[in-house]
Amino acid sequence: MKKSLLALAALTAFAGAASAQSSVTLYGRVDLSVAKNVGSDAKAIQNGSGSRLGLRGTEDLGGGLSALFNIEHRFNADTGADTSGNVRFWNGRSIVGLQGGFGQVVFGREYTTAFLGTQLIGDPWGWDTVAAALGTTNGTTGITGLGGIAKVRNDSSVTYKIAAAGFSFGAQIAEATDSINTFAAKPVNFNLGYGAGPLTAAFGYEKTGREAGNIDEKMWSAMISYNLGFVKPGFYYGKGTALNGADHKGMMFTATAPIGAGEFRAAYGTLKANDTTVTKALALGYHYSMSKRTTLYVDFLNNSEAATSKSGYDVGIKHNF
Repeated sequence: MKKSLLALAALTAFAGAASAQSSVTLYGRVDLSVAKNVGSDAKAIQNGSGSRLGLRGTEDLGGGLSALFNIEHRFNADTGADTSGNVRFWNGRSIVGLQGGFGQVVFGREYTTAFLGTQLIGDPWGWDTVAAALGTTNGTTGITGLGGIAKVRNDSSVTYKIAAAGFSFGAQIAEATDSINTFAAKPVNFNLGYGAGPLTAAFGYEKTGREAGNIDEKMWSAMISYNLGFVKPGFYYGKGTALNGADHKGMMFTATAPIGAGEFRAAYGTLKANDTTVTKALALGYHYSMSKRTTLYVDFLNNSEAATSKSGYDVGIKHNF
């Protein structure tokens, strides 16, 4: 706790000193809900999405070149405790890099390109709430994460991204060993995307760096959606190899639709391990925008393959600043 308070004090002082730079933004989110998760009869107040506090900024270096940074702390808003078990303060992101006509290159703890470019946008809930990837705490054991294969972020990574004419490309490689991690191989991933007009499509691939014997943990995934105005249907499919050698397959049909000042969300999907269905779930939700920064939401989920307590729900409020 003392370390967290000292870090927060340093962050506040830095925000004031950094105001002379080209652009520095202090931002965050507090999100809490009354919820019941699939597989449990307990009701609780919990994060609907990752509550956070961060700083991001850029500095114009001239000639179309600029420097950038982003540091982000994640915490549980119900107790104020950090989500990393006191291992690291900047659990969300800690990157620095350069961007220009060549694209963007950043170093540090960063999201995988496959997560940002395919897995995240393939889920109507964006890996948030009890409906995240149809029913897990952060999506990593759900359908878009293929039962825990996907890694959301990599430490000690180098990430490159570029976008032009509706197309986007990203690639990342990370160290196998650093002060926290020890993997058998360097984690690598890439993503290809296209978004123009109503069409969005993407393909992502990653090797996590985790190995067991001659088994490499890896996966690929693809998504497509088309905005018809009154509704945006979508489809997600992924396939991978888990560390225990099991073949995982995930499939999800999705739809979102504007209703009043909010958005209706729906998805149905399955996850299989060696052709055995481990998840068969339906999720529904409505997220109402009270303002540009404050959202009220309600979600319902049913997983017919859950061993106990097959249904879950949440009712919450999310405020961005």
